[in-house]
Amino acid sequence: MSDPRTSSLNRRHFLQSGGAVALASVLADGSPAAELPAHAPAVGIQLYTMQTQLVRDFRGTLAALGRMGYQQVETVGLLGHRAREFRQTLDAAGLSAPSAHIESKRAQEYFVAMATGSMSVDAAWAKINEAMSLDHIEPILADMFAESDVLGNEYLVLAALDSRLFESSAGIDQVIAAFTKAGDLCHQKGLKFAFHPHLEEFKRLDGVSGVERVLDATDPSKVLVELDFFWAALANVDVPRLLARYSGRFHLGHIKDLAKGVVVPPAGFKDLNAVPASAFEDVGYGQLDYRTWIPLARNAGMRYFFVERDSAPNPLENARRSLPNVKSLLS
Repeated sequence: MSDPRTSSLNRRHFLQSGGAVALASVLADGSPAAELPAHAPAVGIQLYTMQTQLVRDFRGTLAALGRMGYQQVETVGLLGHRAREFRQTLDAAGLSAPSAHIESKRAQEYFVAMATGSMSVDAAWAKINEAMSLDHIEPILADMFAESDVLGNEYLVLAALDSRLFESSAGIDQVIAAFTKAGDLCHQKGLKFAFHPHLEEFKRLDGVSGVERVLDATDPSKVLVELDFFWAALANVDVPRLLARYSGRFHLGHIKDLAKGVVVPPAGFKDLNAVPASAFEDVGYGQLDYRTWIPLARNAGMRYFFVERDSAPNPLENARRSLPNVKSLLS
């Protein structure tokens, strides 16, 4: 899930971050990379892509995804449905939900308002971020655990939080404390906790990015990352080096493409508002270097891959166009 608030485009030279291919065979600590699994992973889809379609036709949309060939979904709230109903509809469509994004009950209401058009995207996201205060991480997770017990999740992922926390050391310390608590609570429930960076989390403070600070300060077995390759690319992150340095921390990935012609500034986009809706593209029709990145990610321990398109003009068609290309990448 990502915040798609967008406007203009800075057309500078695009610096691809696939130059460290040699790191595929050697990890940050010098040990050999793990061999790829014998069988290709299942292909999933982040339901943020489908939310406008889901509020129109919940059962029909999930059934269509199953018929297309998707096997898994990652939820972003229950869109006004009860957990048991949601699970039964997934089962009927032949879909499982190994991962769910962490959303408070109030945040879930704003997702419904955004999906139905009763609240603008900008207004909804402002309210969602307010409703996801890290001060309330324990009660938010308590509600998520109740949903997760029914949905059968393995991972809970925090993607919605106030990005201003990453502008100061004090804010990052607050994030580290909250993520440590979340990791402990999820571990006690037999679940895995991960966070999903966008742009701001990759900003450097005293030469170190927020993502690096969090990973360096937390338990590798309890605080994981869902890597959205698109947002990492727009922050101009060296994806191969990141995967190698923190191998074993990236269990989940979001796959979407960057439209051809979009140019990332040398220092990366610093603000979500600077990224236009036209930057999003179906997988395989853009310019991101997935042929390099996916094998590296799998060697680094990535297990689940979810197609996503934040601004999806035709959600079912966008999902259909991406699927064969993602299957090819994972084969």
